[in-house]
Amino acid sequence: MAAARRVWALADTHLGAAVGKSMDRFGDYWHGHREKILVNTRNTVGPEDVFLLPGDLSWAMHRRDAIMDLSFLAALPGIKIAIKGNHDYWWESGRPIGYPGLLSPPVRLGDGGLGIAGTRGWFVPEPGSETEAADRRVLERERERLVRSLEAIADCETRLVMTHYPPQPFLPEIAAAGAAAVAYGHVHLGSLPKDEILAVDGALVGGVPLYCVACDRINFTPRRIL
Repeated sequence: MAAARRVWALADTHLGAAVGKSMDRFGDYWHGHREKILVNTRNTVGPEDVFLLPGDLSWAMHRRDAIMDLSFLAALPGIKIAIKGNHDYWWESGRPIGYPGLLSPPVRLGDGGLGIAGTRGWFVPEPGSETEAADRRVLERERERLVRSLEAIADCETRLVMTHYPPQPFLPEIAAAGAAAVAYGHVHLGSLPKDEILAVDGALVGGVPLYCVACDRINFTPRRIL
């Protein structure tokens, strides 16, 4: 990996150019968030840097309605790598993003100097709930996807992981793969206490530095993770 290449992350952009959905109802700090993201990213991310986008990119329900949002993200500086979030209904599950200027994990850069693995993830099922069995199946499917992604970058000098949901259910696999850091989103400001405790900013959890980069948590400014 080139010495000048840095890695930044920003999740939960929740763009809605074609669907007219505003985030303002979630708090005044969301007002003009698209412009904040644009200005702050241009002021931080360099053209040769890596820019991770861990899910919830667009409110669009159909891919045709996500194009304006994807175009906006693709035009931001850096090498952009994106994963699906729980609100990215326009993105067919299990497939790469398939848009010029946006990559999907696994990604290998600099002749194997840097590798990025990732998957959406899922929450830990609530014991005894009606959906426990179904949620457990989804969680294990996501675990398998992450393991395959990690295997694809196993020989990279530096390995990073990105998930949309908090990565705690996958920490044994992530730690075993020797990941240098994990970037994730989903946990917004004002989340329930049980979710709030999952919002970590740089602390070691299971031996791996975790970074919750939901954009409202970090003032709509990319967070450097490497």
